[in-house]
Amino acid sequence: MAVENEVQVRTGEVRAVPLAGKAQAYGLGIFNRAVHFVTYTRTVMESKKVPPKIDDFLPRVMLGGPMVQGDFERLVVEIDFLRRTASKVLGQNSQELVFALLSFVLHYKTQTSTPIFNKVAIRILENCIAFAKSIAQNIDDPLVVERLHNCAEVSILLEDEKCGIYIANTYYNCGVHLCRTSQMAEALSMWRTSIELHRHFFSPDHIPALLKKLERLAIAHVELKNFPEAAVALTEGIALAVQEVTDELIVMASVASLNTIASKFPEIDRLLTMYVHVMMQCNENTKFPTRLGRDTACEGIILEWVLRILVASRKATVHRQVEAVIVVLYDVYGEEYPIRYARSVVSVLPLAIENDNKEQALKMAENVVNRLGEGDYKEDVGLSNYAEDLTATCSLYIAILEYQLQLANSAIVSKSVQLWQTLSTRPDLEISIVDRGLLLSNLQLLSDFLDLKGNVTSQIRILHCLQRMTDGTSVKLYMQCNIALAKAYLGLGYSGKAAEYLKLSQKVSKNSDIPADDVTMLHLAEMEYFVSVGNLERAKERVALIGNNNEQLEDDLADGGSRQERVTARPTSKFDTLADIHYAISLLLMEYGLDKEALSHAKASIKAYNRKMLQKSRRFKGTDRESVEFDYLRPDIWSCVLGLARSHAQVAAIYDHQGMVRETEFYLTEALKLIQSLRRDKSPCSYQIALGDFYSRSGNLMKARELLLAAMGSDALIENRMHKAQLEMSLASSYQEESAEDKKKYEGYAMAENTLLAATAGPQNISDGETLEQMLSQLTLTDSAKSKSKADEYFHINRLRATILRLKSHHMICQDDWERAESVLRDSGTLTTIPRDRTLQNMAESRYHFLFATSLLQSDPVFTVLQDSAISIPNVSRGSSKSAKDLSPSTTITSGVQTRGRKATKPSTSSSPLRTRKKDRTDVQKILCKARQLVLESYFVASKIGSAHEKQIISNHLGQVLLLQSAISSVKDDAYCPAANYFLELSKGLSLVRDVPAADEASFPAVHTFDSNFSHSNVVDLNAFQKEYVDIIPQNWAAVSIALLEDSEDLIVSRFQANESPFLLRLPLNRHCSRDADEDSFSFKDALSEMQDIISKSNDTAQASRNIQNGAKSQKQQWWAERRALDLRLKELLVNMEYSWLGGFKGILSGHTRNRELLSKFSSSFIMILKKHLPTRRTIRTRQGSRSKTPEIKIDPRVFELFISLGDPVETDNSEMLEDLIYFVLDILQFHGECNAYDELDMDQIVVDVQEILRTYYESLENDNQNVEHIVLILDKTVHMFPWESLPCLRGQSISRLPSLSSLRSILQNHRDRKIDVGKGAYILNPSTDLLNTQNQFQSQLESLDGWSGIIARAPSETEFKSYLNLNDLVLYFGHGGGEQYIRPSQIKNLDRCAATFLLGCSSGALHKSGNFEPWGTPMNYLIAGCPLLVANLWDVTDKDIDKFSHEMFRLCGLYDLASKKTTGKVPAAKYAIGEAMAKARDICNLKYLNGAAPVLYGIPLELASKVV
Repeated sequence: MAVENEVQVRTGEVRAVPLAGKAQAYGLGIFNRAVHFVTYTRTVMESKKVPPKIDDFLPRVMLGGPMVQGDFERLVVEIDFLRRTASKVLGQNSQELVFALLSFVLHYKTQTSTPIFNKVAIRILENCIAFAKSIAQNIDDPLVVERLHNCAEVSILLEDEKCGIYIANTYYNCGVHLCRTSQMAEALSMWRTSIELHRHFFSPDHIPALLKKLERLAIAHVELKNFPEAAVALTEGIALAVQEVTDELIVMASVASLNTIASKFPEIDRLLTMYVHVMMQCNENTKFPTRLGRDTACEGIILEWVLRILVASRKATVHRQVEAVIVVLYDVYGEEYPIRYARSVVSVLPLAIENDNKEQALKMAENVVNRLGEGDYKEDVGLSNYAEDLTATCSLYIAILEYQLQLANSAIVSKSVQLWQTLSTRPDLEISIVDRGLLLSNLQLLSDFLDLKGNVTSQIRILHCLQRMTDGTSVKLYMQCNIALAKAYLGLGYSGKAAEYLKLSQKVSKNSDIPADDVTMLHLAEMEYFVSVGNLERAKERVALIGNNNEQLEDDLADGGSRQERVTARPTSKFDTLADIHYAISLLLMEYGLDKEALSHAKASIKAYNRKMLQKSRRFKGTDRESVEFDYLRPDIWSCVLGLARSHAQVAAIYDHQGMVRETEFYLTEALKLIQSLRRDKSPCSYQIALGDFYSRSGNLMKARELLLAAMGSDALIENRMHKAQLEMSLASSYQEESAEDKKKYEGYAMAENTLLAATAGPQNISDGETLEQMLSQLTLTDSAKSKSKADEYFHINRLRATILRLKSHHMICQDDWERAESVLRDSGTLTTIPRDRTLQNMAESRYHFLFATSLLQSDPVFTVLQDSAISIPNVSRGSSKSAKDLSPSTTITSGVQTRGRKATKPSTSSSPLRTRKKDRTDVQKILCKARQLVLESYFVASKIGSAHEKQIISNHLGQVLLLQSAISSVKDDAYCPAANYFLELSKGLSLVRDVPAADEASFPAVHTFDSNFSHSNVVDLNAFQKEYVDIIPQNWAAVSIALLEDSEDLIVSRFQANESPFLLRLPLNRHCSRDADEDSFSFKDALSEMQDIISKSNDTAQASRNIQNGAKSQKQQWWAERRALDLRLKELLVNMEYSWLGGFKGILSGHTRNRELLSKFSSSFIMILKKHLPTRRTIRTRQGSRSKTPEIKIDPRVFELFISLGDPVETDNSEMLEDLIYFVLDILQFHGECNAYDELDMDQIVVDVQEILRTYYESLENDNQNVEHIVLILDKTVHMFPWESLPCLRGQSISRLPSLSSLRSILQNHRDRKIDVGKGAYILNPSTDLLNTQNQFQSQLESLDGWSGIIARAPSETEFKSYLNLNDLVLYFGHGGGEQYIRPSQIKNLDRCAATFLLGCSSGALHKSGNFEPWGTPMNYLIAGCPLLVANLWDVTDKDIDKFSHEMFRLCGLYDLASKKTTGKVPAAKYAIGEAMAKARDICNLKYLNGAAPVLYGIPLELASKVV
């Protein structure tokens, strides 16, 4: 409906309302006629009670032309009588006549100077107004609109304020009615008219109503997207509102904060808020902000107000408007209002650190600090009490902006800490701060920033400020402060203080109505605390509480945290809470030894943090998640990045615990990258120390020292003595023992211990205030806390100190400083309280006992050669002798202490072996028994909760103890050998485990989950070991384990065959030198150095082969000469290894079977030789004259098997080998009490005699030629790089290798038939397209294989490679390396099944040594995936030789015959298993060692078959 004849109030013009007809012209007597007509009309109306016809009435009373004043007045009087009569007679029916009379008034509007006319006109208008409310309900009628406009025109004509305002309100109500019927355009017209009438009749009393109408008009424009018009309406409203209170505003602005002013004038605040939001919707050409043009102080406070609202909107698009307001404010305030301008700058700084214009913000903040520092506040003297708060705030943001801009970071942040620390203690705090909520937010921001920078002490000071300010005012923030304080103190090692603040938080949570997310946050903090101090039962209780709280937690988090307080700087989100829950659960699960579950939850924590960061991310390059770029500079993401780094470090810790070196390195590196990306510098942090320590333990000493030395001397370490001590300890551990660095190692440990002692005793000098120790003394809150011991107060510091003391003790032992070592160990024992540490303490004490026992034996005339002598288990047979009291002959070994890994155990108080000065065998046995008991206790706990490395060193040490006990024991115990092998073997290959995915977000472990790892008793079942690991080995197979002891001086070689007890040897590598001074030493280091040099030069020459092919003849000759020389060196190395290390004991690797009957005859003959040559075996006369014999020691038959395994002396000269074994037998006799003077023996004759009986054995064995078909070498992490398969005693035999008996057991269980279906195969040939010779050699034959799929001369996709491995039984790869460039290790390890694989590229089978960790490399990935057979090369090879080897191997194992569509080559008469085919194919190589020894078989030698059911 269009609205016509709108009142033009602003100009004072009123348009006449059109009438039905034209007015009569004036004439003589015309007024008399009009008067009579009106009188007549009135009379008729009174009598008939009906109104006149308006169309006839108005023309006869609305006259024109000249008139006599008296006649006009009579007409007006008569009209008034008519009005009164109509009202009286007609009542509500007089409405039409009354509005017609209003037209009469408008017709004679020029007569307003006539008093009677004015009076009558007002009465008519009042009558019309009486009807206005009723006509407004019919506003859709055009006639109603006309009448309303007439009323407005008459009210303006008569300047009747009361009627005018009434009409204005009627217009407003009509607009409301139209708005409700969605007629917004018509409503806007009504509201505009209402506002114009208000302006015309303006009065201060009407300002509230006018403001209300202007606000409603603005809202309507906003709804119609007419933002400029809305801004105009709001600007007028603001001007009116401010005009009314200008003087009061000016006064308040000079003494009060903006918050106080805003709360005083809510109407202005509301209008300004609307104005700002509207202006943000306007286009860029709209002028902003609007200048009011009033008093400077008044305009300034309004602009500040606008700025405050802009900043509070937290929209990313407001920076343009903010900059515009700041520019105007600078002009308005100038130099006269420094504090008000500072207040303005402070309000925009939170936006500046989140947007791009940081340089300008930094300049403004620095300008404010400088101006306020001058102390001349000019017009702002009344606001001087805010100067310190504003200075501190600007200093904080200067520090953050410098950090974000990567500028030289000044120490200005300390100014914020100092100023706010002072302010928080003032009684007049509230009048000294600009805004309490802003201050709390700034303090939290400062705490986060200090946490980010690693300034823990300053962070603690700020948290105390927050705590004081929120105590009794903000329960949520007060609890958060206490939790943050607890975590900060815990990080410094002050567990006692951490407990106190957690108790405060707990007290608050019980006495207040706390949301579920905050209660969960408290439980999580308590859980982390209990885990860190070893109170796992209490931590487990918190898991149950969190689980019970989960439903309420989900409800609270569903809305994204609607219960947050405005001042909270770290809002709680669902992903925050989930990430923290999974992280804490992971910590607890790890302490219970549940590594897989712990890893799953730690990864879930990373996943939750990543999802949160995705939510907060501001920059995308695409829609894919992978394309997200995170802005680490934003404060709202700092805590998320810190948590993400922490979760990465937790994942790394679990992988470290499992012994998985590559995964540990990756996640620790990622954690360090996150922190460095966050800090924007290379300042040291705990993750850098952890990574350096990891590199030290993984053997990368150069990288370790680079990281650790870079962290030394950092100011950040002064604040955190725990980190400094860890750094000093890790750096000391990176130095080598028995070298020039040995002194540095001990000095480093001493420095670390002194650092920790200073943290608990000496005061620390901390800048900007009191010392940390003074702070601690002031923070004692309860009497119970005062009574706590230092062990409770400094749990983490003492725990780390105990570790350092154990390291110092070991160093002292190496220096033979036994008394100091004992004292230091005793001190570390008093500091050790939790099971995990108790395990390490027991291990250290056991090692001390063991080494001390060894030192006693070295001073014994009988046992002085024990360390240089070979030892075997078993070694003697003793019939019915009683077993040793300390080791049961049964098939189980139990721990003397049942430890469930949760309750703290008291340190051992046993007497030291030093207090027993008798150096006889009995004392040594007692000491060794104590050593074994201690390490057994360690083993049973470590088997449940220990790391892979801890399990290995404990198991190896336990094996050594059992070995030594067996060597010197005067009685036989059948449990020694299986027990020693049990501990030595089952600790290998612990890192060969599959990875686990992240846990489900909502998963909570049940309480019984934590006890699952402790459900079995502390019993070693040796029968089960024999049955499950040994007896499953196929008949005519043998497994031989080769390991190097920790000191790199002794080999441990064990042989396992089904239905036979294991046989174990300890072979000192320098035993030949101990017997013959002229013998050259050949240590493990010598062999390793030579092997590494050969491989390095071989790899170099192999890679250079491509260039040599097109080179000159002389170059080729030189290249071949180098290669042949390397081939010879490798051969000589292997011969030397066999001769020097194995010597006469090489028979333990032999594939010969033993004839039991002939072996018995051989042993009898050997005993006769001993009787012939040994004085101890001759008869003697007693004092009583009787004749007696020295009790004979019976040699175990397994020892005689070593002689037999040397082979027929007719075929080879084995005299030196026999001499080695004969000395071994003599040592056994000597160690068991049968002592002979070796120099007095005719060793040459003994050798001749033994050769004779050995010849007799083999002469009788001519018709018995059954040999062991296959030998599996179990190689530990120190010896895997040698090609043991090519030792002279093994060359030509079927040999494979594996890292552990466990992996052998797994393969045998999954491949019981030990066959491969050659009909299910695939190949990848020359994927890099540069191996044309290889392609030409194999392409036709591979393409002829029936049912095979393959890829030739192109790179496979990862999906293709993965599919080949997963879906086939056999995969052949002819390319560079092991295919790592085509498929990631993680994809291989996570395969459901893996085919038998031939990786025929360079170094495809190489494993990389990793210090304390298991070696890593491609073979390990395939073994984890379940690959039963992997043929790969230990080093780089040349293509022609390896192609010849491969072709011959495939021919011998029958691949071409079985799988080909037609026979393509000569098929051997006998088809060999792959292991035997490999052994025979080695000699086809031109370089039989440099190339021929490189291929090795991981797994078991499967047999190719055409069909496998």
